[in-house]
Amino acid sequence: MSNQNHSVTPILFSLTRFPFLDNLRYLMILLVLVHHSVGAYATGAPHWLIHDNTSFVANIIRELFDVFMMPLLFFIAGFFAPVSLGKKGTWGFLKDKVKRLLIPWALAVFIFLPLLIYDQPLKPVRPFWRFWLWYVNSFEVRLRLSPVPEGPTTQAIYWFISLLFALFLFVPIFALIRRWRSRAAHPVERKAKPGHSVPVKLLVFGLSISVGYFLFLLFFPDSSWFTFHALLEFQVTRLVPYAGSFVFGVYAQSRGWFADGKPLGSLGLWAVISGFLAVAHLMVGRPVFADTAGTANLTIGFLLVFAFIRSFLLLSVLVVFFSFGVHHWNHSSGLDRQLSATSYDIYLTHFWFVVAIQEGLLKWAGGPVLVKVAVVFISSLALSFAISRWVLARHSRAFAILLLALFIFCLAVRP
Repeated sequence: MSNQNHSVTPILFSLTRFPFLDNLRYLMILLVLVHHSVGAYATGAPHWLIHDNTSFVANIIRELFDVFMMPLLFFIAGFFAPVSLGKKGTWGFLKDKVKRLLIPWALAVFIFLPLLIYDQPLKPVRPFWRFWLWYVNSFEVRLRLSPVPEGPTTQAIYWFISLLFALFLFVPIFALIRRWRSRAAHPVERKAKPGHSVPVKLLVFGLSISVGYFLFLLFFPDSSWFTFHALLEFQVTRLVPYAGSFVFGVYAQSRGWFADGKPLGSLGLWAVISGFLAVAHLMVGRPVFADTAGTANLTIGFLLVFAFIRSFLLLSVLVVFFSFGVHHWNHSSGLDRQLSATSYDIYLTHFWFVVAIQEGLLKWAGGPVLVKVAVVFISSLALSFAISRWVLARHSRAFAILLLALFIFCLAVRP
């Protein structure tokens, strides 16, 4: 830019876009796909649409991945939020979130999901137009304390989008509070304090998440879900690590974390800690994994131990991923850029492929479970990537129109 006074802000913003965070975001989406690929083969997923032969490995994957996948995605979203707000302003920021989140979410929840679950063995309301009216009217404000079969009163995997949008609404408020406090420097201009500040903040985060999760477990079974009509849905006890990670991401951005290219801690040490905590989590948490609705009957001491192990496992894995990323993965190859650019659309589209392929593999009654999982993952990834890369990236509006046309056709003629 020719005007030097106006060139500072764009440079500062560009420096905050760390490639390793984009890489970790698409990696978490791939792990989400793995998590869903094993859903039909895990005993701890009674809500999943398809049920096949079970595997101990599938249980381990779901129980471990569930600890850190979504919190890490919320952290990254929170980290990038102040940058986006600073670039676009409040109204531009909110407009972008409506376009990026709410519109795809609405298409997924009100159009795509009814088409997907219509042929599943749920409540047999026929024809399709009656089913859709029943589906829409079934959403209400309620607190569900026990797990139920996957059905129309849930947003399925798209709860993540509605909760993320709700958290984004607080970012302008956060910025306004900072302005009222007359903090001179913009969040992206702040630098991380030297010394022991980062380890202390990590410890505070771990303790806060532990205490918050423990307190929620005292009052709500771990299976509890809160639904506000069709607008918002989340697992009650998990609101602590999800919202906490998002806020921690906003804070990390405001302190200029990762700008110096240094890891958050010793990668080897934190990897060992993560390994020990992962084993402890699998051993101690067995009563929770067996019956998430039964956590209300567990002792206070057990809940306290479980909450701290799970929360500090989240913290340790977070440190491992970020320390590895900032030191070894803070660059983007061609494949990295393609997967990063399509990761959100892969999240939006993979659910149908996963369920359809799992249902098709039911006919292979004697097939090894891990082979089935590999088939589901690879096929779903390839198909959702292809749709994202060559359809949604180029013809998103035409795809939405086609989806709406299919929905209208089903309303009119599907028995």
